[in-house]
Amino acid sequence: MSHQRLQTLLALSPLVCALFVLLALFLPTLQTIPNGSEDPTMIDVGETQIVLNVWGTLHATGYPLFVILGSVGVTVLRAFSISAATAPAVVSLAWGVMTLILMYALALKITGRSLLAAGGILLFGLTRMVWLHHVIAEIYTATLFVLMLLLILALWDPPVYGRLYWLAFIGGIGVAHHRTLIFVAPALVIAVLPDLWVLIRRRPAHLLILLALGLLGLLPYAYLLLRAQSGAAWVYGEPGTLSGLWDQFIGVEASRFIGLPSSLDAVIANVRMVTQTIFTEVTPIGSLLGFVGLLVGMFDQGHPLVRRAARTLLVSGGAAFLFHCFFYTDILAALILATTLSLAFGWVLLAHRVLEGLRTMPPIRIVAGIVMVITALGFGFGLGTNNQASIAALTRDRTGIETIILAQHTPPGSTLMLAWGPRHFAIGFAKSVLGTLPGVDLVDHKADFQTLVDQTRLVTPAFTFYRQPQSWWEAQIGRPVYLSAVAPDLVQIATQAEYSNSPLPDSTEDVKVFSHRSTCGTSDIVLEVNWLAVRPPERDLSVFVHLLDSAGAVIAQDDQSAPVYGWRPLTSWLEGEIVRDFYELPRSPEADSIHYGLYTQHADGSFENLLEVTIPVDCTP
Repeated sequence: MSHQRLQTLLALSPLVCALFVLLALFLPTLQTIPNGSEDPTMIDVGETQIVLNVWGTLHATGYPLFVILGSVGVTVLRAFSISAATAPAVVSLAWGVMTLILMYALALKITGRSLLAAGGILLFGLTRMVWLHHVIAEIYTATLFVLMLLLILALWDPPVYGRLYWLAFIGGIGVAHHRTLIFVAPALVIAVLPDLWVLIRRRPAHLLILLALGLLGLLPYAYLLLRAQSGAAWVYGEPGTLSGLWDQFIGVEASRFIGLPSSLDAVIANVRMVTQTIFTEVTPIGSLLGFVGLLVGMFDQGHPLVRRAARTLLVSGGAAFLFHCFFYTDILAALILATTLSLAFGWVLLAHRVLEGLRTMPPIRIVAGIVMVITALGFGFGLGTNNQASIAALTRDRTGIETIILAQHTPPGSTLMLAWGPRHFAIGFAKSVLGTLPGVDLVDHKADFQTLVDQTRLVTPAFTFYRQPQSWWEAQIGRPVYLSAVAPDLVQIATQAEYSNSPLPDSTEDVKVFSHRSTCGTSDIVLEVNWLAVRPPERDLSVFVHLLDSAGAVIAQDDQSAPVYGWRPLTSWLEGEIVRDFYELPRSPEADSIHYGLYTQHADGSFENLLEVTIPVDCTP
């Protein structure tokens, strides 16, 4: 083996080892199921899972280049039998690994120390937000890749041929992809200022060429227009029109977060929120050491590249941090990641400065090196153990799968409403990607319900009413609505009550059982009850549903505060109205009968059953 090959191998070995450790930690937490988590960091993941599988379009600002390249990646991965739910996360992982490789290359170039460079990417990769975005379907590892590519182009020594033109071209692509990348521009200008002055003095007309190259980054936005006009399966907004495309481009929906907080207290609260997020990512001491490392690097007299890199990274991360504190009132991962990236380079520069300062004192230098290694291992172990469980909990959240199972009970020919968000995306994934739920249309909370309620059976899960109560539906439709169950945990929204065609019985009770039946499933027993209002009930009652064994002991129950999962109190019933209800009980070999009815609780805490029915259960094959 030649000396040059040996040097290359020695330089790459730490990189390979660091990536191996990171992948060993990342892969067990890789998202392999339709997203269901409603954690703020996961809100858009389900949408991305759908879009990259069906060549659709994402929410504003559209991120068209990411969608195009990601869709290609998912198509290739699925051709190799990677599941539709997993493939988008693998695309994010690929972007992230390429980012870490670039980060290693730049750190190695700046310091000449492969172990320091590998340690930097290892610790950076273990921070919570970096780790999370490597294992879910999101845009931010691609954003980091562009940021790192710009930093390498600006800082590489000797300069890359045509550096200013490459920076303009890739910078335009980056800003078109995610607007936050504009905040690296001052840092890049500082890094290449001598080259820029030469261009201005000798070829000022070439500034127009730089501008034109930057504008080329906007070309992928044609994708949004073309997909909308071709009737793609999952298109966000109305990018098929110029006004709709403009709304996507400027990200009009995010405008509520942009701007100076309304008061000094709000500014302080925003600074605290952003700072605490940074501290959560890299700890307070990690933030301090990274900042100190960048400051120390700026005054490194023996290494011009270290000075330039420290200055560039301090401005890059500082601009992102300051804008986030004073002009953006929600947590934005792109800005946080840009800040923590600079801090991670600060760790590398600080360690490099310590080792350089002890060059003439080998024994102390060895001790300092050992201390740094132990400190880094302890820091990395802390990050890994703290983040692994929380990230796995997010990527393994089964709410999406449970929502798909729930939606499978939707009557054919119905329109199912789930508010825009993770549960909506889970059903969208089932329909648009997996091809399940045929005959069921999916809409979100912005649909035209006035039209839908007259054209189709409008159905929504019972949990919807926590955020969109009956009064919300009546405001949307403009008429009174009547709720009844159509399947377990599914409620129909109707503008006409259902009435009995038979004469009302002569009864002293306000409510009677019109009909009932029990059905045995593979793991549950479903009780269907049709209640009948003999007359408008004068008081509200609760429902008890008990599964009994042969001795009459209760082995399971599904009590509700009111019929229709608690959303249809008796005092809202009309005379002669039939209200359909479903109750679920676990299937058990000990089940003998179901005892159900209506009850009230008195002021002294005692219960009184006012309607009681018992039916046998027979789940034998």
